[in-house]
Amino acid sequence: MEYTGPESTDLRDVRSLNVAFLEYLASNTGEQLRRELPVSLRSAVAALSLRQIERLAAVPFLLMSLNELDDGYWDRSSSDSPVRDLFTPARNETDPLAQIASAALGFLWQLARKNPYAVRLICGASLNWCEQLANRTLLHVLQTAAANPGIVVPRLADNSVFWHRLLGAGLSSESVVRRASHLSALQTVLKPVDRTANSRFRSAACYSSTPTLQVHEQGKQNHDE
Repeated sequence: MEYTGPESTDLRDVRSLNVAFLEYLASNTGEQLRRELPVSLRSAVAALSLRQIERLAAVPFLLMSLNELDDGYWDRSSSDSPVRDLFTPARNETDPLAQIASAALGFLWQLARKNPYAVRLICGASLNWCEQLANRTLLHVLQTAAANPGIVVPRLADNSVFWHRLLGAGLSSESVVRRASHLSALQTVLKPVDRTANSRFRSAACYSSTPTLQVHEQGKQNHDE
């Protein structure tokens, strides 16, 4: 069985979503969200420069988590979230975090419909979560995101080793060092998937992610250095 990893256009979308998320996380408005991270890392996140945000955003996965490990999330959202009138403004429509949640889930929704395996690489979601997301209408997905911006949290927020790696070598001015750190972080993201997947899936994940990131990094190398 062949697996197709994320395309270059998918990774560009991932990068833009990561930039938006990191800018929010580093801002004064993102102070409450930074509390999800270990205390020792919060000041480093708040001090991220625009150049550092661009470098960190280039990881081949979403730096935000969206309840991907909760297999029952979309079943509950179908029964608990009433469909509102399209012409009635939602309370959270001006909330930047709600806008990030809507953009990220909308992106994952369309990707899950054409390539659920790529979604699993980008955010470590289970196949069941991908299938449930793909079975929802886009309107339902966007309304759920707008009504529940708290779904967005830093990925693996309680994993200090993961974030120390990203905020250290992951910000390096040397593209080779930075890329190695990003790939190492990707393997950590994929670990929840590995517990339920067979060894063939693990091998495919490692194989497909590396060349994709390589192309992506080469296209950005001149810009970053």
